[in-house]
Amino acid sequence: MTRETILRKGWCPSARRPMQAKDGLLMRLRISGGVVSAATLRWLAQAGRAHGNGVFNLTTRGNLQIRGVRKECLPYLMQALEAVGLIDEDAAAEAVRNVLVSPLAGLDGRDDVSSAAKALESALAANKDFHALPGKFGFLIDDGSALSLGPVPADIRFDWIGGKQSFAIGIGGHANEAIFLGLCGGDDIPDIAARLAGAFLRLASQMAEPPRRMRGLIESCGAGAIARIAGLRPGPPQKSGTIEEPCAVGLLRFNEIYCFGVAAAFGCLDANMLDAAARAAEIFGTGEIRLTPWRALIVPFVHAEEAGAIRAYFAAQGFIVDRGDARLAIAACGGASTCDRGTTDTRSDALALMFFARSLCMTGVALHVSGCAKGCARQAATPFTLVAHAGHYDLVVDGAAFDAGTNDANRLNVAAARETLEAMARTAGQRSELERQ
Repeated sequence: MTRETILRKGWCPSARRPMQAKDGLLMRLRISGGVVSAATLRWLAQAGRAHGNGVFNLTTRGNLQIRGVRKECLPYLMQALEAVGLIDEDAAAEAVRNVLVSPLAGLDGRDDVSSAAKALESALAANKDFHALPGKFGFLIDDGSALSLGPVPADIRFDWIGGKQSFAIGIGGHANEAIFLGLCGGDDIPDIAARLAGAFLRLASQMAEPPRRMRGLIESCGAGAIARIAGLRPGPPQKSGTIEEPCAVGLLRFNEIYCFGVAAAFGCLDANMLDAAARAAEIFGTGEIRLTPWRALIVPFVHAEEAGAIRAYFAAQGFIVDRGDARLAIAACGGASTCDRGTTDTRSDALALMFFARSLCMTGVALHVSGCAKGCARQAATPFTLVAHAGHYDLVVDGAAFDAGTNDANRLNVAAARETLEAMARTAGQRSELERQ
């Protein structure tokens, strides 16, 4: 039995198949394209109050989770979600719709990939063969707009590069590490994605312990075998230099279109914040909200001259509105308060360390504080990751939570972790000063 198998507990929740957490049932809504209306967001806020604990999560796949759902309320909530079109016909169809699309799709003048994403979702839901895909198996379509999905890992991905065949086909990782399988046009995306998913299922079914992700299959079978079944040809990764995580906070301009993005600390919002976001979309925008994989919301079609008023409004409601906010440097799961695996108050520790984290890395998430080696809050590699063990931590540098060691003697308490990060920050600062001289 592999370490991955040992860590595997529970499942990826959905609306029809919620998962039990410490604070109640957890339901994940896979909102197609990440586009939601203000009216729907307001309805969800009320549903969260009535049937849950009024807490919501924005996930790294651009989904929205309802927390603390009471078991006796579950049938009523599912009926209500069905009535407003936020739930699939069955749990299997819902679970397979893991399609992440650029949150700015259709806004900045490029080809709108929303239709390709919807067609892929429909194909995955309709073909029951695809329902055997693992719960975390994900697809990604990046239209090349300003907020790049390049750093976001995916099992099957399509990255815009321009030209007639404008998308690079890749499998197994983020844009710079994925195995390149050629080029295609936007209309070809659903068919090629389906062929690659079919190849994954065919090869995985022949293994004693089938892998859960495309990367695992590549390690076992090689990219060539996957490509041959899908009618494609592997090549080297499409290197494009360092890919920095974009920041979706503040006033954003794309050609002549302005948007305003706000984040939530740890992706955690309450029902009042959802209501506030819905009001802002109606007052300052066109009543539309985009969900992002960076735990941020975007209100499109705002007016630049109202940026100050928008910023003040969201700040008063508890949102992060400043790109320099140190909370953007950290990621952390709920830890002991929400998960049976959790033994540590990870979010309090993350907040205590966030300023050191930001000084170590000026953009993106610099520190991931994980309640266990599953790394639910962040699957991607991070400059620094702390993995909790009953109040002590393993430190992983330039890796993910899953890479943590097992030697108890090397574990740090919070004070020692702070000292280590502070020392690294001083060293980094001294190096930068020398480079400027």
